[in-house]
Amino acid sequence: MLQVAPTAAECNRAIERLQPADVIVLIEPCSVSEGWLERLRDTARDDTNTATASALADVGTELALWPEGASPQPFAELAEGVAERTLRLQPRLSRAAGPCVYLRREAIELVGPLDEELDLRAALELDFAQRCLLSGLAHVAADDVVVERLAPSLGGAGRQLAPRVLERYPYLSLRDALGESDVLTRALEAARGPVRRVGVTLDARALDGAVTGTQVHILELIVALAKADLLELRLLVREDRIDSTTLDLLRTLPGTGLLTEDAVADDTPKTRVYHRPQQAFSAEDVEFAMRLGERIVVSQLDLIAYHNPGYFPDGAAWEDYRRASRHGLSAAERVVVFSDHTRRELVADALVEDERIRIVPPGLDRRATPYPRPPAALPSELDSGFLLCLGTDFRHKNRLFALRLLAALRDRHDWRGSLVLAGTHIPNGSSLELERRYLEEHDALRTAVVTLGSVDEQERAWLIGNAGAVVYPSVYEGFGLVPFESALSGVPCVFASQSSLAEAAPAGTATILPWDPGASADRAYALLTDAEARERHVRTLADAAAGLTWSAAAAAMVEVYREAATAPVREAATLARDAVDRERRLTQAHEVVIRRLVGEREHAQRMYDDLNAEVGSGLSLIGPHGTLPENAQRALLTLSARPGLSRPLYGAVASLFAASRAVSRAISRLLGRSR
Repeated sequence: MLQVAPTAAECNRAIERLQPADVIVLIEPCSVSEGWLERLRDTARDDTNTATASALADVGTELALWPEGASPQPFAELAEGVAERTLRLQPRLSRAAGPCVYLRREAIELVGPLDEELDLRAALELDFAQRCLLSGLAHVAADDVVVERLAPSLGGAGRQLAPRVLERYPYLSLRDALGESDVLTRALEAARGPVRRVGVTLDARALDGAVTGTQVHILELIVALAKADLLELRLLVREDRIDSTTLDLLRTLPGTGLLTEDAVADDTPKTRVYHRPQQAFSAEDVEFAMRLGERIVVSQLDLIAYHNPGYFPDGAAWEDYRRASRHGLSAAERVVVFSDHTRRELVADALVEDERIRIVPPGLDRRATPYPRPPAALPSELDSGFLLCLGTDFRHKNRLFALRLLAALRDRHDWRGSLVLAGTHIPNGSSLELERRYLEEHDALRTAVVTLGSVDEQERAWLIGNAGAVVYPSVYEGFGLVPFESALSGVPCVFASQSSLAEAAPAGTATILPWDPGASADRAYALLTDAEARERHVRTLADAAAGLTWSAAAAAMVEVYREAATAPVREAATLARDAVDRERRLTQAHEVVIRRLVGEREHAQRMYDDLNAEVGSGLSLIGPHGTLPENAQRALLTLSARPGLSRPLYGAVASLFAASRAVSRAISRLLGRSR
């Protein structure tokens, strides 16, 4: 049987007959469940300023739990589940939303009946709703009531703005969102029930070929998340910078898609969660998070750069970084750290409230590196059993102490081995100059020190496997992978009980006495020469590492994503999103102005060139030898930069000039004839 939607006029007649009662309007045929009327009325009557309460729908509307044709269970079970799971948030709406809307009589009396020149959906959801809003009333969703649509062909989530509606309420063309905040999203998710797969975009742009602890962590986490098969995972990458081996690996991961940075556009769909697996370095990092995720998770690996201006080219760059870090942390529903040490720092600096922080240690069961090989720059005469200082030459990595330790080993124990320094050089905050000066002052050490610079994974694995001990004199670490990684390779590590390593490393395994090179050399020498001490040290660290796996880290991260997806809306996050959007709009406006100014400058230059074209004929008006005074030249140039003014004016001048020349020629001819 063909079902026809009621008209606004028919609805008005029914509303009038039912006076003074409230009214429920079914824009299309629906099934309802037990207790729906009472719950819908309770929502509408909960606040004196509520005008309408809109029920949820099973499929295909703006308040639908599922897309069209995707309802996963019979309606009776769905309705019962919604009533049980609801958070009763009663989220505010920018308008009413069918197919089932409760109208309070007070609202009808205040703003009048439906506009009968519009179809029922537009008359109720848009026109009537906007009259209520403009009169001080509000609209809410009854998130504990769901109806089943029986005639979805009669209309759904899409809505056409009739010219009459747009003329009355022009702001509707710019205000498309139904919910006033993320409260609506949270209410719908609660009503749907647990979702097995959360959509997550993970920012993998740091995978640019460098081999540091950050890159290792990001890649291993991605692989573990893909293996867990609990997410709809999308990776944001820079395809022109990532190495081919890593890119090939990412492409083969199950259930994982790639999104290149260049392909991101305004209409790129968001996932429920965006994970930035390291701190935000710039405003652009935060903007990407907000453009690609409804909720944000940030991993704050450490706070060394936040507190240390030496790692930036100048103070302004440091402040920009700190501002971006604060912005990202404010916007994040969850902040992930490796250790309790970092958690305490965030709380102490009032950067994040404790309830938003989750500690997720990294895994230590790295995938085996195939075909380890020695670095090409390594001297062929280097003996195995050397000391290896592994890590970027950040000053806090304290490579200078490794040199002092080597000197103490030679002086106190006549140890004649070599020290290999392997790690990426950084432009700001490097210890390279301190190391150079130290070696100039201790010339005897020069032949015992080998500086390699950056090494790849195969070279790194070979160096660790052939070292007598790894030296890791870092002053500050967010976690400190190297001592555990070294022990898992059967090699002892000389490190200090500093920052997070003070809690992560087992008692008695730290060899360095900060920062006494002599006492530390005595302890390190025992690890180099005493087989029993060496074996005990390695076994203790390896046992501690055994409990930290990437599968456990991935499982913990999935729970963090689920928490973030359903976390309550926070004012700070909303303000952060507003600030990023405002900054993006200002940047776009600035680019438009720059393009316009460049265009005007180019036009002015062309006019300048045209005016100087007849320099050889002595007709130059402007320029160093122009015949016009300087203030007149400036006026001409300013006018030339405005094509809308200069073209008609110069055209008129040119016409007058041509006319005057014609008159002049005519007069000359007449004078010639008279002679």
